[in-house]
Amino acid sequence: MRTRRLLLLVFLLLAWLAFEGQALRISQIEFEPTLPAGTSQTFKFNVINNDTEPTSITVSVCDWLRDLQGQNLFCKAAGQVPRSASAWVSAAPKQFELEPNKSKEIRFTLSVPTDKSLDGTYWTAVMVEGTPVTQPGQPGTTITVKRRFAVKVLETAAGTGHKDGQISDVEVHGLNPPRVLVEFSNRGTLNLPKVSGRVEIRDQSGATVDTIPIAAFPILPGYRRQLTVTSARKRGDLLPPGRYLILAILDFGGANLVGGQQLLVIKPLQLVPIGDASAPPRDLNGDGLYEDINGDGQFNLADPTLLGLHFKEPAVQDNARAFDFNNDGLVNFDDVLTLKAMVAQ
Repeated sequence: MRTRRLLLLVFLLLAWLAFEGQALRISQIEFEPTLPAGTSQTFKFNVINNDTEPTSITVSVCDWLRDLQGQNLFCKAAGQVPRSASAWVSAAPKQFELEPNKSKEIRFTLSVPTDKSLDGTYWTAVMVEGTPVTQPGQPGTTITVKRRFAVKVLETAAGTGHKDGQISDVEVHGLNPPRVLVEFSNRGTLNLPKVSGRVEIRDQSGATVDTIPIAAFPILPGYRRQLTVTSARKRGDLLPPGRYLILAILDFGGANLVGGQQLLVIKPLQLVPIGDASAPPRDLNGDGLYEDINGDGQFNLADPTLLGLHFKEPAVQDNARAFDFNNDGLVNFDDVLTLKAMVAQ
């Protein structure tokens, strides 16, 4: 898959990038033109050098996308991503020196090809890279930071495109407090800049017992996005045993909202002694987590040690919500490590 060749670097997509008083600034970080096929338009933005030293600026064009968690990934070269508009963009100047407290205008021309098959949104990025900055790190070390800015260009062929979205997955990833994963797929051909919604937890009577907002997020056409949202309930404010409907609702700007759901069954705990313990685990502070694994009324290193030896056994797995210390919906060795860290607090 071509996206495997993406250079997984985190670029700071901000208008300001500062290091101990030194900074580069760009005046605009995104353009969203709507041009008909066969037309072109020139856009401009400024690069300002607030550094105390001159810097060399390099300008290039490259593809980009977002991963499942919404992080920006940038390609080593143009033309690697479906719906790439990199071949449509030319930028100038490509390289120049920028003196302190000076600015330079960069222009790029977007030329949309004459192609009747164009449908929806296509995109690229104009990359602006300054001279790397060297900063002192830990004693005896230095850190070199590459200063890069991506000016995103999302072109929608005028009069084309359609919106279509689907919630492709809903999963409960924790109960204390409720934590839900929602996966949304953009099945249309248009960029969706602001998808938002909520997760509702409804009990057996249909009453909504909790609502978790989903903050607005963007998603490119043809891609998926996974979001994990957490209830504002405090730890220990538990949903009682019973059957619940987890309902995710999203508004992507289409004619209708989309929904997805999962049935959640919370069974009563049936705690028994674990391993060679003489008593069942105990919740010593009322937060719904049974940190006293050996049931001796104390919380110390003996408890994560015992859990580490027996976390795969039915006594633990059949009561998983009592031992899910990192609230990810599973009980595994990560919970042992979390419990051990809790002892040290």
